[in-house]
Amino acid sequence: MAKAGVAAKARVDRKANIKQKKKFKDRNSIGITKKNVGSAGRYTTRTQAVKKLQVTLKDFRRLCILKGIYPREPKKKFKGGNTTYYFAKDVAFLSHEPLLHKFREQKAFLKKIRRACGRHEKKIAKRLDARRPVYKLDHLIRERYPTFADALNELDDALCLVHLFASLASSKFVPAERVHMCARLAREFQAYIVHSRALRKVFVSIKGFYYQAEIHGVTLTWVVPHTFSQQPTMQVDYRVMLSFLELYEALLTFVNFKLFHTLDLQYPPQVDTTRESNGALLSAILLKSSSLSDGPALALPKQLLQPGATGAGAAKPPTPTQLQALKAKLQHVDCDDTERNGDVEEMATDGREESGSSASAATSLQVKEMEEDDEAIAPDVQRLRILFKGCTFFFGRETPISSLELVVLSCGGKVGWEGDGSPITIDDETITHQIVDRPMSAALGQLRPGRELLQPQWVYDCINARAMIAVHPYLPGKKCPPHLSPFLDGPEGYQPIERLRLAMEQRDSVSVVEREDDGEDDDVDENEDDEDADEAEDEGDEDEDEGDEDEDEGDED
Repeated sequence: MAKAGVAAKARVDRKANIKQKKKFKDRNSIGITKKNVGSAGRYTTRTQAVKKLQVTLKDFRRLCILKGIYPREPKKKFKGGNTTYYFAKDVAFLSHEPLLHKFREQKAFLKKIRRACGRHEKKIAKRLDARRPVYKLDHLIRERYPTFADALNELDDALCLVHLFASLASSKFVPAERVHMCARLAREFQAYIVHSRALRKVFVSIKGFYYQAEIHGVTLTWVVPHTFSQQPTMQVDYRVMLSFLELYEALLTFVNFKLFHTLDLQYPPQVDTTRESNGALLSAILLKSSSLSDGPALALPKQLLQPGATGAGAAKPPTPTQLQALKAKLQHVDCDDTERNGDVEEMATDGREESGSSASAATSLQVKEMEEDDEAIAPDVQRLRILFKGCTFFFGRETPISSLELVVLSCGGKVGWEGDGSPITIDDETITHQIVDRPMSAALGQLRPGRELLQPQWVYDCINARAMIAVHPYLPGKKCPPHLSPFLDGPEGYQPIERLRLAMEQRDSVSVVEREDDGEDDDVDENEDDEDADEAEDEGDEDEDEGDEDEDEGDED
């Protein structure tokens, strides 16, 4: 028994010594903490960071993604080669993040729900779930992107990921709310592209549709997957992707808000639910001026704030009888007051007239601003923005309607498709181009005059060429020319024959247009010369007539 007691005491003393050594291992002989130098002072491991922040590894990863902090590679890996390292300053920066408190609140909240579920207290669990703590990323967006230009420069990855999740089907890995949110943000951004005519290039590949747009002088490129049914797989870490998506959703919301308000449009835009349920995409978005919806600082009637409002809440304009009675009452007032009240009545009348034509005025103002912007844009971009002006396209059900609608509307065209939500039917006489993607050789003979039956590639090639190219190579059933990528690194490298031929056709078309312009100028000059000659002859005739009159007067004398 005595030996056992001595052995136990020795073990306790040994553990105490080890603990004491660990406590003072970073201190010198007089108790002052040693300062880490070199890689040990500049870097810290992931385990040390998680222990310092007192969060789980899952929350640490999400926090690093949201804050933009990534692993580093030190020259000397003091804790081994298989360890993940971070800057010690980055970890100290994370320790002051307000999201840490939210993560801890969520952790405590989940413990309460788990306890209630374990006790089979379903009502308590539901009541707790309704009070789930939420957090916002607004301060992170302002912190990571101080200016709007910084946000636009970092928008490529956000657009790619948002469009990817918008095309996914909801599952246990991807909630339905995230899919609907991504679809809404993507459609709002595409609506801005259409309204501002910012699309520049399009390319169709096996991965999807590549688009390039120019917004406020910044070139953005993103890819939209094909509309195929995609099955979720376990080879993808959805937790990491959802963390990035959480940041990109907040970023794209801020960017859409800014872009819409630069065009004086409401955000979020209203959606026509009837047309949306019938299959309309961009055509279901209703763009309205924000100045008309917000109104001035004065307390104006609702009818001035919301043009076209009806119902009990809509203010009615005064009748002519009421105006006459008002004028009769105002006759007893001084002249100055009468003039002042007359001005008020004129302003009210002008407001009623403006409320009736507010939509047309806003549209004309936007068209005028677009025309002023066109003057500062390159000529080829100006041609692209009105490439399909005056053309009406009708898409078959087998074509990529969402992509074709985006590119055609961005170039000034009108669209329709097979479906209940289409603004036009296939029998409409205004249709100039019918896009199909199936063999229709028999239908070519029955084609209506003034309508072209083409494959979808013709639309994309016209946009990249920035001209209306020949249609005969793109007839249904024919093998289309190679679809060339418009994204070039420079003049060096391989030049396909089709690209050279297309460049020659563009040069010829430009020369023809220039010759036509020169011919018009010559005709104008000739007409001016003819007018000058006619004026000179008329003056000569007038002089002769005056001379004859003088002679007649002399004879009479």
